[in-house]
Amino acid sequence: MFSVKFAKAEDFETIKKIANKCNLNKTLDFLEEIFMIAREDRPFGFISMKVENNNATITNLAILPSHRDKGFENLMVRVVLNHALDMGLENACVNIPFYRDFFCKLGFKEKGDFQIVKLKEFFRE
Repeated sequence: MFSVKFAKAEDFETIKKIANKCNLNKTLDFLEEIFMIAREDRPFGFISMKVENNNATITNLAILPSHRDKGFENLMVRVVLNHALDMGLENACVNIPFYRDFFCKLGFKEKGDFQIVKLKEFFRE
């Protein structure tokens, strides 16, 4: 069984370890909203989002290699976008080159360096 939850301060060291194992070279901002995914309380991935001007920006997505391509990336994106929609946000964007094709397959549209989606269209509301 696995679970998705908001990360807490005590989870940040684990998130840093996941980021390092995934070769995530970005600086992590723990003031952003961060969700973690875990199996039997053993975290194996996270996604983070910041809010600016009524838009959500997915800033990080990291899933340990042993758990990739099993649908967890899709689940994490849907959880964070659903949270953004619940917050009343209109759009979401992302600029994570490693996942560029993945986000385009989910329905994000290319706009410059970013992929963008209208949240209501994403969830077909």
